Amino acid sequence: MNILNNGLLNEVDLLNIFQNNRSKRNEIFSLLMKPYWSSLYSRCMFRINDRSSIDDVFQDVLLRIYQALPKYCHQGVFRAWIYTIADNVCYSYLEKKIKYNKNNISIENIEAVSNYNQVNIEDKIDLGVLLDELSHSEQEIIDLRFFQDLTLIEISDILCITISACKMRLYRALKLLHEILFRKKCLVDLQH
Repeated sequence: MNILNNGLLNEVDLLNIFQNNRSKRNEIFSLLMKPYWSSLYSRCMFRINDRSSIDDVFQDVLLRIYQALPKYCHQGVFRAWIYTIADNVCYSYLEKKIKYNKNNISIENIEAVSNYNQVNIEDKIDLGVLLDELSHSEQEIIDLRFFQDLTLIEISDILCITISACKMRLYRALKLLHEILFRKKCLVDLQH
């Protein structure tokens, strides 16, 4: 991979030193993460999309990587491994944030909903409820494609998958969303 430390040590060497020499872990960790710092930060920022919390989340990502490095096996690509940790930390943050937001509904939101008449409420589809029934990866690809309006090439780069895998994941997510919508419609029709 990248040659680090002015050509003296490569990534594998740094990983070995980190795992075998406790006294130099902080210095080695800094050298090891330096090539990934900005891309990892950008990835976290993209995932959580919250400027006020990004530093705390990113610090948690680095801490988790630091804690997991002693057990890291040199199988696969190191970059993919740290990106997976970053994604998991971001997903955990978002899940906590969603739970917190669902439990703390503001008075303004309640008043806004109460101003609608009953016919309008029944005619509207709550996309959030439908999306909650999808897996996290399915929600993510729908969000990237339709809410953030990214191209399939951009999405495949972000998710570190091929374009064909990206197309297939999007197709499956939309198909499942359609099935959920159809099921909900059938339940409403049966109730009336």
